[in-house]
Amino acid sequence: MVQFEVVHGDITRFPVEAIVNAANKYLEHGGGVAYAIARAAAGDVREYVRISKEAMREQIGRDHIEHGEVVVTPAMGLEKYGIKYVIHTVGPYCGGVWDGDKKEKLRKAILGALRKAEELGVKTIAFPAVSAGIYGCSLGEVVKTFKEVVEEFSKEAKSVERVYLVLYSEESYQNALEVLNG
Repeated sequence: MVQFEVVHGDITRFPVEAIVNAANKYLEHGGGVAYAIARAAAGDVREYVRISKEAMREQIGRDHIEHGEVVVTPAMGLEKYGIKYVIHTVGPYCGGVWDGDKKEKLRKAILGALRKAEELGVKTIAFPAVSAGIYGCSLGEVVKTFKEVVEEFSKEAKSVERVYLVLYSEESYQNALEVLNG
């Protein structure tokens, strides 16, 4: 059984083998957690964007990713925290509206990253709240969807043992705990 835990912290310093980046479909890392990860990994965000786009062309064969597709880039400067891989996934843009289509796109984004972690043989993986924040999806719905997807994924997991949802703000962390315990 895969363990799922919501934690308060900085994903760029979280001691897991893989972290997930909530990316835009062009892997441009212009703001939010994507910018923070790119800066922590390479120092120069533009350089990490270049590396990400090159990896996307090699792994996907085009200049964008769809919901459920992922791109893996090296951890570079994040390796000092034990992180080996950055897995980029793209979640839905909600703009404050949540529906079945958005939930399905988020499920694909989470499951794609989990399956890639499995393929890479990692035991531990940390996610940010994909699609919450600047993409405007309800944090509560995002947390519930994460829990459901991890439970579903548990049935197929072989190497992945622990999945963390890492929330940067204390307020988001407390709200997520209320959703899980409510």
